[in-house]
Amino acid sequence: MGRPEKTVHLRIDPNDESTTLEDVLSRISELQRKHPDREVFFDGDEYAICSRPKRVHGAPAH
Repeated sequence: MGRPEKTVHLRIDPNDESTTLEDVLSRISELQRKHPDREVFFDGDEYAICSRPKRVHGAPAH
């Protein structure tokens, strides 16, 4: 089973102290509005805001 395609929208420089949590959350909200069919999330491993297609209802969760 392949995982849904993940799209990286914005990489965040962990050394850039000018980027606040509020900035990150507002970008996530903005992307959620632009892409209502996608699940938008912060990927801590990639240090990036990403999205993937929302799971189709009835599909088994793994």
